[in-house]
Amino acid sequence: MSNGVSIAADAAFPERAQESARASEAAEARRKPRPPFLPAICGHADLCALERADLPALAEEVRQRIIEVVLTTGGHLGSNFGVVELTIALHYVFDFAQDSLVLDVGHQCYPHKLLTGRTARFHTLRTRGGISGYPHPGESSHDVMRSGHAGTAISMGLGIAAADGLLGRKQQVVCLVGDSSLGAGVALEGLNYADQVGRDVLVILNDNEMSISKTVGSLAGYLNRLRSAPIYTGAKERLRALLRSVPFGDKLDKNLVDMVDALKAAIAPGHLFEELGFRYFGPIDGHDIGLLIDQLEALRRVGGVKLLHVVTKKGKGLERTGEDTRFLHAVSPGACLPGYNAADGVVPKEEAAERQQKTEIEFTEAFGQAIVAAAERDPRIVAITAAMPEGTGLTEFARRFPERFHDTGITEQHAVAFAGGLARGGARPVCAIYSSFLQRAYDQFFQEVVFQDLPVVFCLDRSGLVGQDGPSHHGCHDIAFLRTYPNVILCAPRDAAELQAMLDLGLSQDHPFVLRYPRGKSALAAGPAPAVEIGKAEILRSGEDVTLVAYGALAGEALRAAAILSEHGLEAAVVNARFAKPLDLDLLLEQAARTRLLVTIEEHQLMGGFGSAVLEAFACRGRLAERVLPIGIPDRLIEHGSRAECLADAGLTAADIVRQVLARLAVG
Repeated sequence: MSNGVSIAADAAFPERAQESARASEAAEARRKPRPPFLPAICGHADLCALERADLPALAEEVRQRIIEVVLTTGGHLGSNFGVVELTIALHYVFDFAQDSLVLDVGHQCYPHKLLTGRTARFHTLRTRGGISGYPHPGESSHDVMRSGHAGTAISMGLGIAAADGLLGRKQQVVCLVGDSSLGAGVALEGLNYADQVGRDVLVILNDNEMSISKTVGSLAGYLNRLRSAPIYTGAKERLRALLRSVPFGDKLDKNLVDMVDALKAAIAPGHLFEELGFRYFGPIDGHDIGLLIDQLEALRRVGGVKLLHVVTKKGKGLERTGEDTRFLHAVSPGACLPGYNAADGVVPKEEAAERQQKTEIEFTEAFGQAIVAAAERDPRIVAITAAMPEGTGLTEFARRFPERFHDTGITEQHAVAFAGGLARGGARPVCAIYSSFLQRAYDQFFQEVVFQDLPVVFCLDRSGLVGQDGPSHHGCHDIAFLRTYPNVILCAPRDAAELQAMLDLGLSQDHPFVLRYPRGKSALAAGPAPAVEIGKAEILRSGEDVTLVAYGALAGEALRAAAILSEHGLEAAVVNARFAKPLDLDLLLEQAARTRLLVTIEEHQLMGGFGSAVLEAFACRGRLAERVLPIGIPDRLIEHGSRAECLADAGLTAADIVRQVLARLAVG
């Protein structure tokens, strides 16, 4: 009966029948899986072709694609998850094939890459020949610059804007910086100069209270107060517009606007930025795509230098990982995230750990154990890092000795000068910084440590080729820029046991002491730490034809090369150099005189490195420099790939060493 009534009603009211049919079609369409949006997105025009209502679904596609790839290739996870909506909004409003988007650090560039035509190649992320984990102009016109260190985006963006003015170009310049980057000295210098450039620049402050670990410092506290303050945007402009609309308003304008300025100084957010010449907007929700688009479209029409304060959550979408901040920053290839199970295609962390029996130890972990042991013996020992407590292996030290641990934030210059002050005050500071990051504190290393001849121990993690992070993070230059300084001791361990011995040795010295080690593993120590003496090398293998002198962890490759050379009828001695300054010159000259060729092997650029030091010393003695064959990183950038692939690219494998030795002896 009911069916008959329905049919009769539809016949009597055909518009109802049409509406019912449309509803059925819509319901059927909702039941059918829609094709994904992401593969068709190649930039601004494709995004604008979507309905705004579709953008949250696109955001979920971006997150899903990132986690699928990063759990295989490794890479930065939480930082990218936190800027998905912000990146979509930016590309919806701006055309960054024409405009300029300058990404500070660059480790939040994955959504940007996916939205600019690189989805099909995204599975090659951080692999040899694949796309970079950082912005790369060689990949896309949407990438402005290669970047890898924090704090530089504002200065770079201001420079681009100034060049536009000089050359008559008109484009939008947007700089995306993190709250932790804002504390870097170079970022503050950029903020201080922005008003002098006289161009339109938009700085977006991505405030998530995190760098790699939680953001520290007074600026972090200031931003926290802004987050909790009422939204206050454009009051001065609204007041001026009101005054101009009433009689005698111009006469009241100056005094009342000055009153607003005074009021803002007392209660309004963003006053610090406005004092620096910026027009401050926000804070706003960095995960509300619609709000972001509306605000960005409005800011396109605002001249001068502007700062939009956006509050985001690092790792949004990774709630199942819990509170473990290690997974909020980056993960290794084949990572196992807590809260993700085999149904997600990810092996639980606990199960993966059970599959492996530990026979090796990361150099970073070995350092962490060694400094904790040293601190137990000596209450003067203080550990310092610049926003890298996990990366440098200092988390256990921080837990055990919180009063002797200092994370200074992304401030390598301050960290090094602070270490100098600690040493002058009688402490024994250990400054743990990545090799490539120490480059930022070159002047402080000299002025506040070397010039004072203070006993600061520098532990340079990630020295050499770091693998997937690529040339911005390769630690290839530290020997060259440190060995020219007087009173500095430079050493490198070949394994974890030697690292512990060298750290203890450094803590006993009264001069600057530098210990470099790679991003890699060492066999677990089989016994007590070996005896190490300043400026003394170690003979690992005897041989009468060739001497292979390895500086640091490449001693293993040298031993393997010696075994291969023996198959060619050449017996090679292997020397563990231990020190680049002072050199064990007597031993090296003796080996060069005894054998036909002395080969120096180092995970450092050839120019200015360990091999250069040996050649200089031999030349100054007027002896045997012609017998030296330096092997190291050539004078070019080594692109990203696995660490093994990077070593092969640089010609630093055992097979490469053998090939170069045979070629040299054949010529000789």
